[in-house]
Amino acid sequence: MNQNKILQNIAIMMLILVGIKNLLLALPLRATQIFTYFYTRTIHPGEMVLHHIVSFLLGSLMLLFAQRLYKRVRLAWLVEISALSASIVVQVWRYQRLTVPIVVLELFILIVLCISHENFSRKSDPVTVKSALRLIGFSAILLLINATLGIYLMRGSFRNIHDILDALWRSVQLLIFIDTNVIQSTSRAARLYTVVLVFINWTFIFASAVLLLKPLVYTPLVTRRDRGRVRSLVKKYGQNTIAYLALEHDKKYLFGIQVEGVCAYTVTGEVFVVCGDPIVKAEDARIFLQEILHFCGQNAYQLLLINVTGQFYDLYNEQGFGTVKFGEDAAFYLPEYNLAGGKIAKVRAAINHATKAGIIVSEYNPAAGRDLGIEKQIDGITSEWLKTKGGYEMHFMLGGTGLPEPLDRRYFIARDEAGTVLGFVVFLPYTDGYLADVTRRRSDAPQGVLEKIIYEAFMTFKEEGIKWGNLGMSPLYNVADSEKAKLPEKLFSYIYKNLNSSYGFQQLHHAKEKYAPTHWQPRYLAYFPKPFSPKLAYALIRCQIKEGAWQIVKGELAAFFQRIPRK
Repeated sequence: MNQNKILQNIAIMMLILVGIKNLLLALPLRATQIFTYFYTRTIHPGEMVLHHIVSFLLGSLMLLFAQRLYKRVRLAWLVEISALSASIVVQVWRYQRLTVPIVVLELFILIVLCISHENFSRKSDPVTVKSALRLIGFSAILLLINATLGIYLMRGSFRNIHDILDALWRSVQLLIFIDTNVIQSTSRAARLYTVVLVFINWTFIFASAVLLLKPLVYTPLVTRRDRGRVRSLVKKYGQNTIAYLALEHDKKYLFGIQVEGVCAYTVTGEVFVVCGDPIVKAEDARIFLQEILHFCGQNAYQLLLINVTGQFYDLYNEQGFGTVKFGEDAAFYLPEYNLAGGKIAKVRAAINHATKAGIIVSEYNPAAGRDLGIEKQIDGITSEWLKTKGGYEMHFMLGGTGLPEPLDRRYFIARDEAGTVLGFVVFLPYTDGYLADVTRRRSDAPQGVLEKIIYEAFMTFKEEGIKWGNLGMSPLYNVADSEKAKLPEKLFSYIYKNLNSSYGFQQLHHAKEKYAPTHWQPRYLAYFPKPFSPKLAYALIRCQIKEGAWQIVKGELAAFFQRIPRK
């Protein structure tokens, strides 16, 4: 974090203290003798009559402004600059003994906010701004009419209310000065009515402030045309094995302005999470990456790119990103891949077992003609698989079957002699290769079903001249393989070795390793700004598991208690 941002955060923290001060002034401490000295030297005697609700709501608004300033909302900055300027002028005009330290504090906040005005660039949501302005106008008119009629009808309980104009004038004073003492009530019911009016007025003010200061969240409506555009870009520039996941329906898109490119993302807890590398021509990557950084800066987002390759690794570091190794991809150079050798003996034995059992592998092409019987069985296998996973599946970095809209996906299925589908694998295309994204089988399927599907699919690709097959990433595998390993990499390595109850990192790696990949290709996380924080770690989990970190914590705690020996 740079010095300018640290200074801004200090000013925002001081603004929080000002808000807390107003909340304290709302307490009935003024009736306590020990606080008399403080009150008489802090508050002008003419302001002592303000209702404590006003102080409470002012303090609440201050805290709201501070929270929105922390998110760098432009409108919050404008309102706060105006409010601080007015506050300083009023306090200098009504000088008290403790005015100087309070003015110095507010002046410091004002100067810092003015100097760093360019950083407060996040726009408010235009829809909610319009709603807020409508709410302010409508509530002001409605409340004024209500107050005028109410005070006029209860004129016997108020002094100096002779006609409707008197009632209107007193209502204006009450609602503008927000002081129940500007209207002299003679009964308990009248006093209660004026307090309720003030409370309702402030409720509308607070609700309007919340709407006015709501940050703009970029949630574009993704159209079929957008998906077609993304599909075209993936075919041209999708060098990352997971580039095709950009077409999954849980993604939003940020398209390049100066260059042709797109990144597929979601927003989790103010973190802009990107699936893989930006999909862009290598020569244009620098410009597009700067556009992404500019967009995140405008919206006060942190930026996290998951499962990026080495193609833009140097560029990320050059642009000030933090980078850590996140795992390795199991890649197969198909021209050289076969079943020979001891490393692949288990897969070879499994395939032979499946072949002897009469299992046949074929490619199912729903784009050429859908077979609802096959698809029903595929859906049944998925339902059974979900039950074994506790009813939830990972998202964002993994795709679905995509049968209603197969596009460029390729489906390989294994059937027995009766024609029953025993397992299937969905492959996603990337530059000169295919990724095995979804791999599922029936729980009672014979040994070797998935092994036979994957091997025969790879051989099909090999005959077609495709160079690469890929089984996807082994998360957290081999991430801290040197003394120069960074702290997050050491933490990932510990998780890989010790926390496998909720997500079997080691089991997943061994399942890929038995196929004897010809290459283990490193994959990284890239994030901005540095350092890697708990907020980024939570976003990494939350974007993939809807249940979030709590699901993992519960799983690990359950596993921990199961390991405790019982007496």
